[in-house]
Amino acid sequence: MQPSIAAENLASFLAEIRALATYLQYERQPFQKEEDWPSGARSVLLILGRSGAQTVPEIARERNTSRQNIQIVVNRLKRAGLADLEINPAHKRSALVRLTERGKVLLSHLEQAESSLHESMLSKLSPEELASTMKCLRKIRQLLVGDVNGHGSEKHTPRDAAPPVLPEEAPSEEEGFPVNLL
Repeated sequence: MQPSIAAENLASFLAEIRALATYLQYERQPFQKEEDWPSGARSVLLILGRSGAQTVPEIARERNTSRQNIQIVVNRLKRAGLADLEINPAHKRSALVRLTERGKVLLSHLEQAESSLHESMLSKLSPEELASTMKCLRKIRQLLVGDVNGHGSEKHTPRDAAPPVLPEEAPSEEEGFPVNLL
């Protein structure tokens, strides 16, 4: 069965989102050597800068990832002197992660650079284009997580579909290629 033009357009739109997300995730790191840093380092810095000290599980919930992934990021940020751990009065075994002064300075530079980039982009995008795109992206996300209009509709995930048949020469996760591309 041939997909409809609307289905092809949606697939192209989602592919563009993935490409943009990948670019933002991997190309916009604030560090000199990207290979030394996990992709979540920037977002952990932003979370700590915005919300203050948090536990690893709290950061993991906000990022929708595993505690183990966040712990790797936190350990690297700590070794670089960008984050530190402090005693959590609410929980004896789960320390609070906070930005160090060096981490705050790096985050400030990152935010300034991004603000400059955003201002440049805004000169080429109308408020209507931004509003329409945000509305569309929000609705697609809600459809995917099953929360349209606050109703508990059925959640749709890629796992609902039959797995794709991969050619024999497709790289595996063991060969260093990520299985989850977004």
